[in-house]
Amino acid sequence: MEFYSDRLKPFLSYPFAELDKTREEVSERMRVVDFGVGDPDIPTQKEIQGALVAALGEENALRYPSYAGEPEFRESAARYILNRWHIKLDPDTEIAALIGTKEGVAHLPLAVLNSGDIACYPDPGYPVYRAGIAFAGSEAVPLRLYPEKDFLPDLSEIPDGTKLVWLNYPNNPTGQIASEGFWKDAVELARERGFLLVNDFAYAEIYFGERPKGPLSVGGADVSLELHSLSKSFSMSGWRVGFAAGNKDAIAALGALKRNIDSGVFRPIQAAAKAALDNYADLIPPIRKIYRRRVELLRDGLKALGWEIAPTPATFYIWAKVPTGEPSANFAKKLVEKAGVVTLPGNAMGEHGEGYVRFSVTLPEEDIELGIERLRKVGL
Repeated sequence: MEFYSDRLKPFLSYPFAELDKTREEVSERMRVVDFGVGDPDIPTQKEIQGALVAALGEENALRYPSYAGEPEFRESAARYILNRWHIKLDPDTEIAALIGTKEGVAHLPLAVLNSGDIACYPDPGYPVYRAGIAFAGSEAVPLRLYPEKDFLPDLSEIPDGTKLVWLNYPNNPTGQIASEGFWKDAVELARERGFLLVNDFAYAEIYFGERPKGPLSVGGADVSLELHSLSKSFSMSGWRVGFAAGNKDAIAALGALKRNIDSGVFRPIQAAAKAALDNYADLIPPIRKIYRRRVELLRDGLKALGWEIAPTPATFYIWAKVPTGEPSANFAKKLVEKAGVVTLPGNAMGEHGEGYVRFSVTLPEEDIELGIERLRKVGL
């Protein structure tokens, strides 16, 4: 007997099961160097851990939290936004806690879209954008990210009648940022056309030059949201905490949905997240410095081998063209078989990721050096 819903069936298959099988086989004869997963390996700082431990002993720590987020956490998030981007938000109506931004990406379409509505998502991009739209019964339309435009979309390709547009800058998988001018154009178009513009700002603090901006930075709170994650900025991926910020009507709709779906973020984790946000100026720079060093190490190593690498002004990813011209999945499998090096095939991120592979530098420098040496030895 089968119980899968029709909306789930398109997302059941895992197209890279063969690659995983190959990785397991190769791991029996050599240590695999895994550049595939964007999961931070840097330990969460002791200040954050200490705040969690202290909060565990507080009265009511183990009881149900507010679905919207504890007031202290939302105030801290609003203060962080003000300090970093000079944007003043109301913590009561323009901030909502999330059980990690993946939860927000999956649930927001259910809160703001009706069946048959059009929503756009970036291609290549995080697969959950498309899944969330589909689960809401809406029409998911890819927006191609153009290499010749620094992996920005052509906003004129947004269909008439669109209700929601997902963007993600700094961008996974390409490592690119969007300019202030781009965000002004996107916000103005959202006002003209009446859609909700949402930037998945998960990599907001992982940058190596000018600080990235989002739609709120250009006065877009009336038509936009930003989803902020502590996973990457503070090495808290397993803690599952983040927040949505911006348009109060969208925040209210998301809150109404969450009242019926979850019971909020564990209070002590919110206390730890508050400690992280309150101390961002001390906690983030060491993490950013480590990723900068790793990105430069891998970039230089791949370039020395003749690889064509997209510039990486932000994130901890290297987006590299497949040097042999073969399909991404085939090449990724070859890297594992010949060199014991795991990457993410570009087409795992969408049709327009074909021809690329993504390297994540969430591994120590000695492993990055080992991976480069392995590629050199096998002539890849």
